[in-house]
Amino acid sequence: MSFKIQVKKMLAPMLAVSLITAPFAVPGETSAKEASKKPAAKPFVISAPAVSYAKGTKATVTVTPKKGNKGNESVVFQLMHGTKVVSQSAIETDIKSAQKFSAYFNSYQSGDWVKVSVVSKYNGNTSNFGNSLATSVSDAPFELRIMETTDIHTNLMGYDYYKDAASESVGFARTATLIKQARKEVKNSVLVDNGDLIQGTPLGTYKAKIAPLKKGEVHPVYKAMNLLDYDMATFGNHEFNYGLSYLDEAINDANFPYVNANIYKKDKDKDPKNDKNKYTPYKIVTKKVKDINGNEKAVKIGYIGFAPPQIMDWDKANLEGKVITKEIIATANKYIPEMKKKGADVIVALTHSGFNGDTKNTEDVIYSLSKVSGIDAITFSHTHKVFPAQDEASLDSLFKDGQGKVLKGVDNKKGTINGVPAVQAGYGGSNLGIIDLDIQNIKGKWKVVHSDSSTRAINDKVTGKKAAEDPAVVKAVKKDHEGTIKYVNTPIGTTTAPIHSYFALVQDDPSVQVVTSAQKWYVEKYIKNNRPEYKDLPILSVGAPFKAGRNGVEEFTDIKQGGLTIRSAGDLYLYDNTLKAIKIKGSVVKEWLEMSAGKYNTIDPAKTEEQELLNGKFAVYNFDVIDGVTYQIDVTKAPRYDEKGTKVSDSSRIAELKYNGEPIDPNQDFIVVTNNYRASGGGNFPGVKGSEYVVDSADENRQILMDYITQEGEINPTADNNWSIAPISGKVNVTFPSSPKGAEYLNENSPISYTGKKDDKGFGIYKFNLGKENVKVQLLGINDFHGQLDTTSDFGGIKQGRADYLAAHLKQRKTENPANTLLLSAGDAVGASSPVSSLVQDKPTLQFLNDMKFDVGTVGNHEFDKGVETLMAQINGGKSPTSDVVFDKLNFPYVVANVVYKDTKKPILDPYVIKKVGGIDIGFIGVVTNATPQKVSPDGIKNVEFIEQAPAVNKAVAELKEKGVKSIVIISHDPGTEKDGVITGEVAELAKAVDDEVDVILAGDNHAKVNNYVDNKLIVQAYSYGTAFEDVDLEIDPATKDIVKKSAEIVTVTQDGITADAGTTKFINDYLDMFPELKAPLGTTEEKILRTNAYKEETALGNLIADSMKADLNSDFAFMNPGGIRADIPKGEVTFSDLAKIQPFGNVLVKLELTGAEVKTLLQQQWIVEGAPKTLQISGLSYTADFSKPVTERVTLLKKADGTPIKDDETYTVTVNDFMASGGDNYTVLKGKERVFGHADLEAFVNYVKETFKGGKIKAEIEHRITNINK
Repeated sequence: MSFKIQVKKMLAPMLAVSLITAPFAVPGETSAKEASKKPAAKPFVISAPAVSYAKGTKATVTVTPKKGNKGNESVVFQLMHGTKVVSQSAIETDIKSAQKFSAYFNSYQSGDWVKVSVVSKYNGNTSNFGNSLATSVSDAPFELRIMETTDIHTNLMGYDYYKDAASESVGFARTATLIKQARKEVKNSVLVDNGDLIQGTPLGTYKAKIAPLKKGEVHPVYKAMNLLDYDMATFGNHEFNYGLSYLDEAINDANFPYVNANIYKKDKDKDPKNDKNKYTPYKIVTKKVKDINGNEKAVKIGYIGFAPPQIMDWDKANLEGKVITKEIIATANKYIPEMKKKGADVIVALTHSGFNGDTKNTEDVIYSLSKVSGIDAITFSHTHKVFPAQDEASLDSLFKDGQGKVLKGVDNKKGTINGVPAVQAGYGGSNLGIIDLDIQNIKGKWKVVHSDSSTRAINDKVTGKKAAEDPAVVKAVKKDHEGTIKYVNTPIGTTTAPIHSYFALVQDDPSVQVVTSAQKWYVEKYIKNNRPEYKDLPILSVGAPFKAGRNGVEEFTDIKQGGLTIRSAGDLYLYDNTLKAIKIKGSVVKEWLEMSAGKYNTIDPAKTEEQELLNGKFAVYNFDVIDGVTYQIDVTKAPRYDEKGTKVSDSSRIAELKYNGEPIDPNQDFIVVTNNYRASGGGNFPGVKGSEYVVDSADENRQILMDYITQEGEINPTADNNWSIAPISGKVNVTFPSSPKGAEYLNENSPISYTGKKDDKGFGIYKFNLGKENVKVQLLGINDFHGQLDTTSDFGGIKQGRADYLAAHLKQRKTENPANTLLLSAGDAVGASSPVSSLVQDKPTLQFLNDMKFDVGTVGNHEFDKGVETLMAQINGGKSPTSDVVFDKLNFPYVVANVVYKDTKKPILDPYVIKKVGGIDIGFIGVVTNATPQKVSPDGIKNVEFIEQAPAVNKAVAELKEKGVKSIVIISHDPGTEKDGVITGEVAELAKAVDDEVDVILAGDNHAKVNNYVDNKLIVQAYSYGTAFEDVDLEIDPATKDIVKKSAEIVTVTQDGITADAGTTKFINDYLDMFPELKAPLGTTEEKILRTNAYKEETALGNLIADSMKADLNSDFAFMNPGGIRADIPKGEVTFSDLAKIQPFGNVLVKLELTGAEVKTLLQQQWIVEGAPKTLQISGLSYTADFSKPVTERVTLLKKADGTPIKDDETYTVTVNDFMASGGDNYTVLKGKERVFGHADLEAFVNYVKETFKGGKIKAEIEHRITNINK
């Protein structure tokens, strides 16, 4: 047989790249046109195709005639690359029987393929080269596009439920538009989802907890996804947050299958070989595709799914005893060969796992998975990153080494990891992931010969293009979306200031503090009611800044001042965690914090060029803050643990770790409140997993936060600054990224400043001044508030005071230095109070101090009005021993150094407390005036003694100095008077006698204004009744820890020019409404009836009160101590409340019998205390006092009201209050007398006014009952 061979070289020869001999035809191949109709019979059939890539390309076929053809035929071999002919060879002959034909091409490159045809009248062209006599065969490649969505987290709409506003950065409705566009661009595509669908926004919570799925109801994520023709999906870890039953109900309406290979049913044996998969581990799906010629082929695509095995820890309550998990890599090595054996041509690994360069990591395993043989493409997720990124500079640090270089094997340009095409599509529908595969049949198998991975953003910051929302998706989820919006806008409380998380990674932050406070509140109640055996263990509370830019520059908490709703709570607590409390040792607390400190890069104090503070590989949700202890983080030292909890050094970054001002005891037990994720081992924090559960609650942390806010009604978001980054010596230039929006919350005192620059992801670059500049601290102090919640004072026509105005002023001042401001009370916060407070033993005033989040207080003499036991109940909480009132525990410490128990000589309260402010420890020592025993009922203080102040203070100062504290403030309830710049009184004497390490002394007691220095110690006092407060500004050298600058301003609480604090106004009104009798009118006055100078002389008001006392018990005489007269009778209408403010103590009137000589002694005891004389207000008698005579001879004339002399040896009845009768104010002549009890002093006063004036004009005059001469 003769052959005429026609060969035309189309391109230069190429080197062979394969040494394989392989069949290349695809069974069932048909053209697009042929597929639509039954093909006509051809005279020849081409069969047994084979190709060899040995030193070029050799193709062989067998051609068999069916009905023959007249004349010669040509068998044409074409070497193709894409759709172009590389080279062509033709063999012309007359085929009478089955014959084998071969052609050799001396070139080959990846992507080449061969096509064989039989034609008549061959013309040598590369197309239309003759009349076709047989159906062509080829191994023409095809292209396959894999599209990935992942970590949608119920972000179905372009909407931020936490901000209650549209969002351009998330929304599956926008992703759907990209999917449809990307699908139109290619002939062949598949669409997969990589998990974390049903949880993540309030919509997920709404459909799981509030309006839960009913049987047969379609979950909104599937309403949306079913419109997009998904091919396959796998599970993320958050799919299990609501339990297996809920998950089953949700996914049963998906019109696409799920695969997962590493979750198994829990069986009772210990044989891993017979474990059965919980879900279908993989699926091999035959898909018809069109090759580059438009011919239809069949390809078997294998899909396998993986979830993080750590779900057994993270969702232990939902999964334990039901399923188990196995490691991803081991599972892949088991199933991938099996899939290949079963005929999978292309294998796609849907892996809900992130990238991490550590191949030992079992959670984020993509680096290792890419090395498992047989996987053709990986869609990954979990860490919410984007791969490939726009360029290497914008590629996340997880893909880079410590020097910022892309890790070996990661090709961002091609989108491959160790040569395997891979894609990660961010978070919330922000991106669509795309892998384009070129697939060629080699050795009878389809093989990926080229790939290109990319991501498309719904809001492309480079091009400015924004994807529109798909109307069909919007319509499908409309009802659920609107229901969620209504749900999240349910009010739960108010906030007095904005709450944001822009700087929560670099300083203590209110957005974390409010969460830790709520958790501690819950556990305190739980232990009290359910686990009292743990009541003595200290409780610490853990929180993390969940929204700190993890998913982009828009993902920060930013709650404006005003109303709080359910969405606010969701904004503060992002996840559906449940609360857990575990018992751990102090040593574990430290290691816990060492792990958190891995969030920071190591800063070189010798470098002056810019250094980035934050370690981008360390997840923000693993940056735990522990409230209840104080500590600093030294970022100049290397981290002890890396971002995955692996110990990498013996370094220690945690410094100054203290509990209650003392170094933490490694062996002390603590109860630490956290969530199920952390308690079960999430984040791999050392020593945490396996700890004893004290509280194993099913209550969600977020719901607890809602309950806390609801109970509080109003929250004042502040951070207690219990932690800070330690100052650094040297001129370091430290920066960190955050949202540019954070700049509006900065002030001139902040160590943070905005550079005005942005990085390639839109984050603003902030500078953090960690140099050792002076720390600025602000102390806002009040004294002698006396429960005047609703009292407005008028001085010179200026209205001052009231608790709601005081609150407004304090909050306003606090904004000047919000991070470093403390609120202090210098005694007499309670006692001699307004009736709205005194009627319930000052519980409202104490609640006000709690609500305002005061930081430290000390006792005044009036704190002892009802005795030490009542004082302790007011501070520690519990039922009052002198009434039916049940007090709440104060949320801040009271300190006093100079009051001790007589039997033990131990202080009744801690003498001092240490507060960490701006990274500096400040000591606060409390003292109360030593005149207290003369001012209060002796019965109430019989078991305590008031020791000398200066030695007690100096002892406390010495202890503080031993602890390294050099910034020391005394909060005293000592009187002081300033005249012509000179301060005198008890507080001045204290200043002279105490250690010079003390820099500031707050004073009180005598309701004066003081603002000056004694012995270089700043002394301040701000009047009384909440009409003013002191604003003390300190500067502290962080190196020496000494106060180097101090100054103060006495600020008047005016009611003009400021809006009263709404929450406090409501609080006051709520209490006023409890006592409608306070508003009952009793009469009117034409002018004020004054108590002015009651300590020195007779007053009209004193006469009126003494008359009421005498009338109540029908005695001969009555005596009223001037210190018990606390207000004037106002001009105009007079109410019960007005009289109650005058006599607020609730003292009981008693009638005693005294001889005339004892009456004279009683009067003499008015003057017994040198420098502090008193004048008893009297009824039923008169006297003359000659101040030129000694005290014992001073009363020169003493007679009854009718002018009859009072005789020494006659007996008379006198009325006094029980305070005086017990020897109060040094009236010892009254002690031990038999008593006849009358009404309470206020009741007697009100009754007298009612009966005497009958609702008409109330009058009182000075009647010369007391005559003082030679004074």
